[in-house]
Amino acid sequence: MDKENNKLKICIVTAILPPAYGGAEVAAFKYAQRLYDDNESEIIVIGWDRTGAYKKSTLNYNFVYSVNFRENPKDAKGVLIYFQQMYHMWNCFRVLIAPMWKLRKKYDFVHNFNSGFAFNRVSIFIAKILGKKVITETSLIGDDDPLSLGRFPDWKDYFKPKYIRYLFYKMADRYVSKSEVMTEIFEKSEINPDKVAQIPYSVDINKFKPADPLYKKELRRKLNLWEDGLIILFVGGINVRKGVHLLLEAFLKVEKEFPDLKLLIVGPTYKYDQKYINELKNKIIESDNEDKVLLTEKNVDNVEEYMQSSDIFVLPSKQEGFPISIIEAMSCGLTVIGSDIPEIAKAQIENNIDGYVFKTGDSEKLAETIRQIRNDADVIPRIGYNARKKAVNNWSTEIVDNEYKNLYRSI
Repeated sequence: MDKENNKLKICIVTAILPPAYGGAEVAAFKYAQRLYDDNESEIIVIGWDRTGAYKKSTLNYNFVYSVNFRENPKDAKGVLIYFQQMYHMWNCFRVLIAPMWKLRKKYDFVHNFNSGFAFNRVSIFIAKILGKKVITETSLIGDDDPLSLGRFPDWKDYFKPKYIRYLFYKMADRYVSKSEVMTEIFEKSEINPDKVAQIPYSVDINKFKPADPLYKKELRRKLNLWEDGLIILFVGGINVRKGVHLLLEAFLKVEKEFPDLKLLIVGPTYKYDQKYINELKNKIIESDNEDKVLLTEKNVDNVEEYMQSSDIFVLPSKQEGFPISIIEAMSCGLTVIGSDIPEIAKAQIENNIDGYVFKTGDSEKLAETIRQIRNDADVIPRIGYNARKKAVNNWSTEIVDNEYKNLYRSI
């Protein structure tokens, strides 16, 4: 057989292009880059440059085809919102149909890493028209899982744009669950279980790896961080869902007991509720901790360096899918603390073995966990070792990419 014709030809559709932020979309783009370097695959990415950031940046990937259209920044009121949603779907169709048709010979599979955006679900409809196979993923429980997407409590809901988007979703050939927690949700839905594959997000274990003490100090100097003490790290969007306020409250409860503790919050603030951001900043100022708490307030493209500079990683979210930041931190050998939502406590962390979980929404419980770690000198190396081992054995890019290839070939 002609080796060229035997290649896996993939089209990833994404509603967010770099350098804009979005966990599932970041995972999609990293995967696309790996496929580009893979001799057994061909890849194109059709992406919505919704903020214009990709066009304005210095990024220039020859496998990326960007599209754009104006997005209404405010939701309409009352019944007008449904006309607005229909118009949005039409715009998605209008900008997607041309590149998906023009490039149709370059791909056999359309792969969505996020099922929440109308942009992604419209691409499923177009792909089926073009006779392509479609894989679509759940990225956030309570948002784009099949039970959330297919919930229509009132008969009038069946006449709304949401129902049309759900019909598009059901056209996919395969659905990817990121963990057993998501798989259980699929089993309760009307999606055929035979169409569901459980494949987690991946982590580059060679990039996200533990740093020795000397390199850690070098990184701290490079990043203008504190050279001494233990750094507690958060990476992600600075918003209520991620629970950043809980982390700050917990830190303020323990910082006087342990003067060597520092708090590093890495992530953008510009795209989130400014009232929430200002409340965080005011708490830092009022507690006289400006020298112990640092917010980067921007996206960073060197997350691994911030992780390798730190000692403890905390993700106090109240809602997740399969948070990539946790498996990246575990791969770096950090002592990871996560809220006890099933997406973390059941799918990623085994409490007191390779990390810790605390009661969701309870800053006092989080503070107690930090105290426990700080008071036991053996915890950080023991938990970090187990965390790294788990990441290597379960979530390396090599393992996950092979699972994707098996999925494509099974369709």
